[in-house]
Amino acid sequence: MKKVFLIGKINAFFKELNSFLSEYFSVQVCVDDEKLINDMLNLNQPHIMVVSLVELDREMITFLNRVKATYADIPILCVGAEEGKDRFSMVLEQGTFQEVVTPVDNEKLLEEIYTLLHIDYEVNSKIVKGVDSKRKCILLVDDSPMQLRILNELLKKDYDIKMATSGAKALTLLGQRLPDLIFLDYDMPEWDGRMTLQMIREVEEAKDIPVIFLTGLNDGKHIRAVLELHPAGYLLKPANAKMLAEAIRKHLK
Repeated sequence: MKKVFLIGKINAFFKELNSFLSEYFSVQVCVDDEKLINDMLNLNQPHIMVVSLVELDREMITFLNRVKATYADIPILCVGAEEGKDRFSMVLEQGTFQEVVTPVDNEKLLEEIYTLLHIDYEVNSKIVKGVDSKRKCILLVDDSPMQLRILNELLKKDYDIKMATSGAKALTLLGQRLPDLIFLDYDMPEWDGRMTLQMIREVEEAKDIPVIFLTGLNDGKHIRAVLELHPAGYLLKPANAKMLAEAIRKHLK
C-alpha cells in the first residue's frame, strides 16, 4: 500500500480528506509542525505528500517549498480552495506543487495522486483499494527516531505503521485513525509513558486498545509503576522480530 503524508491544520476539511485517503492509502498525519514533519521524513519517507492549504499560513508553505527542494523525488499535491490560492501563488507558480480546488472531486483527487505516482489506475474499480486496506494498524510511540525507524522496519511489511515521537503527538494521531495496538516507550520527556497511557484511556474510543510498554527501564521501581497501570504487556529493549511477533499475535486476532 502506498504511503501518504497528509500535512495541514486539523479542521473539518482536513479530517474529511484523511478519512477519504485512508480508504486507498496508508496515511500518516503530520500536523503543521516543522519539527514533526522533518522527524517523520527522516524516519520513513512517503510515496507522496498531500498538503491541505485550508487555514495553512504562508510560513508553512515556504517551509514545504524547502522540503521539496530537499526531497525532490517525493511529489507534493496541494489541495485547497480556489479563492485562497492567491495567498500561495508565488510558491504554486514555481511548479513544485499540484493543486486541486474544493469542494474536492474524489475521483479527480485520486486521478491526480495516481498520476503523480505513475500508477495505472481505474478510479471506479474496487481493485484500486487493494487487499492491504484491511491490514491492522500499529502505533509506535517513542522519543527516539532511531528506535522508531528500527521498529518500523521490523513491522511495516505486515502492518500499517503510525509513528509518534511524543505522547502529545500520539494523542493527535488517535484522532485521525484508531490503531489496533500501541507500543509505548516509558521514559519520554514532557509526557512519560504513565501519563501517555492515562491520556489514551481518557479517549472513549481508544480506552480498550491494547497498549504494550516497550522500554529500556528494567528496575523494580519502574516495572511496578508500569504494572500498576495494567498494560497489555511489558517488553524490554532492544526488541527483536520474534519478541514483537509473539506480542502482536497475543493481542491481535
